Amino acid sequence: MKNNKNLEYEEFHYSLNDMSWKTALPTVTKTSSEKITENPKVSVIIANYNNAPYLERMMNSLVHQTLGIENIQVLFVDDRSTDKSLELIKPYCLSYPNIEIYLLDKNTGGAHGPRNVGLLHARGDYLVILDADDWYATDGLENLYQLLEKSGDGMAFGGVARSKNGQLDLLSRAYIDVDNEIMNRPISDLPYDFYNWLGPQGNMVRHSLVKENNLHFIDQRVADDVTFFYQALQLSQTISQTQKITTYVNRDDDNISLSKNINETFLLGWLRSLGYMLTNYPDTESLQKFITRRLEWLLVDFTLRWDTKYGLSLTSLRHFRELLVEYLPDLTFNPEKYFSLDIYSYIWQFLQAKEDEKLLKFVAWHTLPSIDKQLKKIDKLYYFVPEDKNLPSVNLPLIKGKKLLIDDKGIKIQFDYYIAEKPDYIEFRNDSALDTSLRKKAHKLSEVSYETQMTHAEYEQLKAGDYKVHVVLENQTEYLIAIDQLQTYCGADTLLSDRERVLALHKIADTGFYLVFKKLDPTYLGKFIKVLSTLDENGDFIFELPHGEKISREEYNNSLIAFPQTYDSLSESELSQKYSCQAGIYRLVKEMTLHQENETTDNKLTLKIGTVLTVTHVRFDTNDEMLLVTSLGQVKFEANALEAITEPVEVVALKNIYSYSEADFSKEAKKKHYLQGTTLKVSKLDFSKSYRPRLVTEEGNYITENPKFIAFTANGNTATKPSIWQVIAQNRRLK
Repeated sequence: MKNNKNLEYEEFHYSLNDMSWKTALPTVTKTSSEKITENPKVSVIIANYNNAPYLERMMNSLVHQTLGIENIQVLFVDDRSTDKSLELIKPYCLSYPNIEIYLLDKNTGGAHGPRNVGLLHARGDYLVILDADDWYATDGLENLYQLLEKSGDGMAFGGVARSKNGQLDLLSRAYIDVDNEIMNRPISDLPYDFYNWLGPQGNMVRHSLVKENNLHFIDQRVADDVTFFYQALQLSQTISQTQKITTYVNRDDDNISLSKNINETFLLGWLRSLGYMLTNYPDTESLQKFITRRLEWLLVDFTLRWDTKYGLSLTSLRHFRELLVEYLPDLTFNPEKYFSLDIYSYIWQFLQAKEDEKLLKFVAWHTLPSIDKQLKKIDKLYYFVPEDKNLPSVNLPLIKGKKLLIDDKGIKIQFDYYIAEKPDYIEFRNDSALDTSLRKKAHKLSEVSYETQMTHAEYEQLKAGDYKVHVVLENQTEYLIAIDQLQTYCGADTLLSDRERVLALHKIADTGFYLVFKKLDPTYLGKFIKVLSTLDENGDFIFELPHGEKISREEYNNSLIAFPQTYDSLSESELSQKYSCQAGIYRLVKEMTLHQENETTDNKLTLKIGTVLTVTHVRFDTNDEMLLVTSLGQVKFEANALEAITEPVEVVALKNIYSYSEADFSKEAKKKHYLQGTTLKVSKLDFSKSYRPRLVTEEGNYITENPKFIAFTANGNTATKPSIWQVIAQNRRLK
């Protein structure tokens, strides 16, 4: 390694023998709770910079941990935020023990500085690092803590779920074959895909391991956390794992895109870290897997993406190759033996051979949409084949669903398997209930055909929802099953579902209560009932109401609201008293605040008493709070805030509209034409056959309910910050 690289390591505080990282940190101002536990079980280090919209969710997950806030030291380290972060955190110091706020006297430009401040002040037996926009499962810390207490290992890992705009999926699996947990697992035993995720989320570290070895975060914006946790992994040598979900990471669309940050500084940071690892750690299989997994990331970001600040051109590819040689000159192994896809092997070969022009041609072809490439079956596998014979064909790992069988033994799914590596097991995974996945073996039927089966009892034990069918390989890589001939089983009334063109097993909720919200027999409307769902031999669901009436799948999906598991403790009468509601037109008898995801106190909109609105749907937020979807936005449900309107109420047309004699609008059903600004009276809310909301006029005709076209003119129907549609309606009324 050249001397200039050693100088780089010294500049960025890499060495575990160097204590200068401590004195390089800025000074801090500390604020804390009145009651502080001197010897907590776990210290939680949170680096924050301008994460105000997410802090309440994060902090609430900490103060309500089953481990007990009295056993948790919360170190909130703020890197000179310019938003209201500190204002949101300070009340927690007054209400709960063990909250410590550290305000840096200057911004450090990354999470490494605040995290190192946290390391200096941590007192717990164990450490976790939490990003300020993420949060823990209620029992997340207790599960990791108890696992390390039992095992004596230096690190414990749990499942990590990703939240994207309120939808959950599994980001990091436990990578264990046993049902629940494993202890004292050598790191040499970890599969390649384990190294796909080695950030701060979903793990806990023994504090003594960190303190005695001078572990700290290197002084750079990228690779600091992955470097820290790989070093901890090497020092630990054995780990504990649990399949339980411990951490939720935020990947909402309003998070800033990382594309602009993928630049040369980003690349140098990663290469510097990988070079240091190769120089200072034994050349084990664990290190090779770790290095290779990060190389895959770099190959994607710097040879396969056109949308980054680094760019993609002949010049950028050549520069990338030169930096690889400069920082990783002593690579003693061929990463191709670990690469998860052949595309990475081809790119690596082009780089090693210095065939930059050929690589650019290959990338230009490979990044074309699939529909623009030729797909061929070659030697039992599928490949995208380029027209240029000098370029290699790229394997497409593909699993095709072929047949569904339901008999007295259970539910069987047969699929054709076009992947070189053997499948290990099948996992049925529900993104809405990640704690109820089911693992089954795959049995080979013929050269390419496999079958998996679950019993009727196993199916009945699943929670309601869609279970995507994941095929997990022996190396722990996983793939989804594509819809092929199973397409015939994927209609609206069937057991199998087509979800984003992949196979999913559908489970109907047959326990708990449903709110009858719209379109069913009026005797049920606004009430809570139980629905019996049965599965016939064709995979079709049959739904039966309390008095024996049968309803269709469409009526089930659109008329009934399934209440979350958290409401199971309430009886039918208690639910009816607290949450009874049905679609309709309502007037507010108390002020209500519009609900917005990640809202702050500055942007809340208030609906005044007397506001008239339609209520068309019910949904539940991530905390299982009941929300009403109205013509003015979403509001948290309050039974005593709404008064059903039974008399005709006036509306104004914001645009030219028509009325229709039927709720399903058609040219033949057109009745009257209303110009912009016309006022007319409506008597109730109804729905079309496809469940689109309609307003019924005094004459018995139907008009749109869409707030872009219609606004109520009842007294007080304005929000503190009215929508553009309300402003238009108000201006027309004034004219």
